Order: sequence, then structure tokens, then C-alpha cells
Amino acid sequence: MITLIISLIGGNSLKQELMSPENLIVIIFPRYLIFCGLIPTYLLALLATTQIRSQDILIYQSRKVVVLQVLYRLCLITIIMAGVWTVGTFLTITINHHFYFLAATWFTILVRAVCLWTACFLLGMIAITLTFAAKSKLIAFLISFSISALSFYLATAHIPSLLFDFGSADTNIILIGKETVMLGAILVFVAIMTQIIGRRDL
Repeated sequence: MITLIISLIGGNSLKQELMSPENLIVIIFPRYLIFCGLIPTYLLALLATTQIRSQDILIYQSRKVVVLQVLYRLCLITIIMAGVWTVGTFLTITINHHFYFLAATWFTILVRAVCLWTACFLLGMIAITLTFAAKSKLIAFLISFSISALSFYLATAHIPSLLFDFGSADTNIILIGKETVMLGAILVFVAIMTQIIGRRDL
């Protein structure tokens, strides 16, 4: 619900500006609302549903099932929230009669949307890894949100931030390169989380 509200708030400002494809992209990805609303909601939803069922480990005789459950849950939450965000964005664009801009900007919007949700997935992966490492969801949330805050600060200071570069003036090629970097970081954290789950008492 919060995800939908944020996308609608961002879209409602479409009426208030002289519209252009560039303005449309900026308005679809409101960095402040994403930082203050979307990311905390995403992290809280993820951490609230993260739990280990010891009976699954006993049934499958392997801790890899925990890794698979975590990745499944992370993917599911990301897909649901990205879907809600997309519906809200397209709804407001259509209502405000700015749908015709998509013909010129659809690929740029797609690249930036993938960049946004890859960044969210990476933050979620960091939060989950910290949850298993520190055995504290609070610590995991505070550290992962602090990383988001630092990245947001860098973005507002016009310094490359990786996590919030979806709202920058970077070209599509540069953003695709940054998405590749984030995917690599995700794989690293998956490996770290797997090692932690395999070695620590759950």
C-alpha cells in the first residue's frame, strides 16, 4: 500500500510542471520519496517475513534450503512491490494524459526501473546477510538503511552513489554497467550469506 501511495504521489506532480520526457523521468523516480518511504518499507517487509524453520533443515538435511527460502522470499517481495509501483506509475501517467511521452522514453524508464529495483534487491540482500551475521533484525535494518542514507546523500550532492543513480543524468549504457556491478555485489552477498548459514547456529 505504501509503495502504491508513493508512486501515486510522484505521479500526481505531473500536473504541476511543464512536462517533457526529461521531467517525466525525474517525476517517476522521486529520490526523496523512494529514500524516505519505499526503501524503509521494503526493508521492513523483508525483515518481518524472514524466519528460519528448523524443521525444514531437518527434513531436507541441508542448510541450503534456508538460502533458497531467503532468496525466494526476497525475490517475491521485490516482484510484488515492483509490480505495485509499476501499476501506480502507469495509472497516474494515464490519468494525467502523459502516456504519449512513453514512446520516446520507455527504454530509459525501463533501464532506470531495473536500476532502482536492483538497488533495492542489493539492500535487501545486505539486510538479510546482516540478520544472520548479527542475529539482530534491528541492527540489520539500521546498517542497511544507513547505507541507503549515505548513497542518497551522495546522489543529492551529485556524486556517483550506485544505489540512487537511477535518478542521475547517466546514460542508459552507464546505468546498465552499474546494474551489472550491483548484480555482482548481490552474488557476493549470496555467497557470504551461504557461508554464514552453513557455519553458525540458527
